[in-house]
Amino acid sequence: MSRTNAYRFTVRMQNGKVHPSDEANLNVLKDYVSAMNRLNGSTEYVKLQGRLGENNPNAWKYRQMRFGGIYGRAQCIRLPDAETADVYVYTRR
Repeated sequence: MSRTNAYRFTVRMQNGKVHPSDEANLNVLKDYVSAMNRLNGSTEYVKLQGRLGENNPNAWKYRQMRFGGIYGRAQCIRLPDAETADVYVYTRR
């Protein structure tokens, strides 16, 4: 069950950037959203939300600070630390 209608798909990350094999899909979505904004005057945008994934060597940064984490139980994972990223389309308010 999806929690939000804003979710589109998941991309793999490599060194803080979208993996080349997933980059084309992301660019198509960005171009589509941009074109719809121009046509309709809407203010939607594409956002990537990082996910750690299993056995990520950066996971320790996101543990509670008292256990040695840097960010504490952060809700947002930095893209350079992410193994994958979920792609969402939001409306700017």
